[in-house]
Amino acid sequence: MQMRKIPVTVVTGFLGSGKTTLMRHILQNAKGLRIAVIVNEFGELGIDGEILKGCNVGCEDESVTDRPNLYELSNGCLCCTVQEEFYPVMEQLVERRDQIDHVLIETSGLALPKPLVQAFNWPTIKNAFTVDAVVTVVDGPAAASGQFAANPQAVDAQRRADPNLDHESPLHELFEDQLASADLVILNKTDLIDETQQRAVETLIRGEIPAGVKIVPAQ
Repeated sequence: MQMRKIPVTVVTGFLGSGKTTLMRHILQNAKGLRIAVIVNEFGELGIDGEILKGCNVGCEDESVTDRPNLYELSNGCLCCTVQEEFYPVMEQLVERRDQIDHVLIETSGLALPKPLVQAFNWPTIKNAFTVDAVVTVVDGPAAASGQFAANPQAVDAQRRADPNLDHESPLHELFEDQLASADLVILNKTDLIDETQQRAVETLIRGEIPAGVKIVPAQ
């Protein structure tokens, strides 16, 4: 009997766009779903020690540094810190697939979603997981101003600090790549722009996303 494939949702968007808030909202409204969360650092998700049950899920020995750490969250979800060790993480999750209903991945603000989605074609991963959606979070005021990121200087610092980045695309090109991969766009911070600006940003987004992709305004 073939086991069901576990759906994976990828959340992408620039630093400050609201990815973290969206991730927290999903976890707080999981309604019993056991969600495995993959983030670069706990700080990005705003997870503190209080909502961790403890380091008792796959990370008993902290001296072992060649594997990512999995933590069990207080709501029964799993959280994993990961830098570039994507395959080891997914292999660990394959082993725990009977404990997982859904996987949620938050990319770094500079990650291109397409290579990540393509990584799910790797045979051992493909048999266990399927990408159900890429959700791109857009910072409304930043897009309206033509900066695309709320703090371009912080994004540039993030780029310089990451030795794994092999692309130096201008922000607008990264923005276009994030939109081109989207199955759903969250247009965030609409309370900080007026109707004319919102329509202009929606027109900008519509020109970059596949036909039929929904734009959801959010605050």
